[in-house]
Amino acid sequence: MKVSYPFTVQSFETDYRRMIKPASLQCRIQELAYLASGAGGASYENLRARGLFWVLNRVHIHMDEWPLWGDEVQLQTWCRGRTGPLYQRHFLLSRGEKVLMKATTSWSILTMEGRNIVRELLYPDDFMEPDDLLPYCVKTLPPAGMTMTPAGSHTVVYSDLDSNNHVNNCTYLQWAMDLMGLPYLSAHHLSDIRIGYYREAHPDERIDFFLGESGSDRYVEGRVGGERSFCIQMTFA
Repeated sequence: MKVSYPFTVQSFETDYRRMIKPASLQCRIQELAYLASGAGGASYENLRARGLFWVLNRVHIHMDEWPLWGDEVQLQTWCRGRTGPLYQRHFLLSRGEKVLMKATTSWSILTMEGRNIVRELLYPDDFMEPDDLLPYCVKTLPPAGMTMTPAGSHTVVYSDLDSNNHVNNCTYLQWAMDLMGLPYLSAHHLSDIRIGYYREAHPDERIDFFLGESGSDRYVEGRVGGERSFCIQMTFA
């Protein structure tokens, strides 16, 4: 079952170039995922009543064109089925007939107590529509042997958190973009984003950032107490 979400890009979602910020677009993706899961009977409220919640494991966003402030666009999503305990969800962003973005995501359901993965099927089969627009997400990691340079740290604060009392999945991408710096972002065009989430980050924890590069790819890794929390690969032109 496909769910559509038309919206107008707002000023507060855009950067100095009037383009929607990557993290703002990911917020829209996240919100539509919640709406669509509700249509399948696995809404935030329904899961919460059972002591469960959704977590995002992996993201792959491929941009052909970034929408601008004032653009009227439509975001569409559908569940692509499951691979093991991961629910695969696809997204398309379009402006009129033109496709601006393809994205695919992998989600799992965890228990509030213990953070254990739920392996039973909570989506009915008739809500799943497999497609081949993008391959399923794979793990995002720096290439073997890549030098990762320390790039500062951040202590998790109020504005980083969501209703699960951990860092919201969109916040990590905002951190990564900030680490790129304005001179680099002004001279390069972001076309592809891959994110892997490996460990929740909680209030007052310190995230240590590391940067790596390979050709047109930039890697941002965050670690908590030496343990990998997330890894983001961004491809620039």
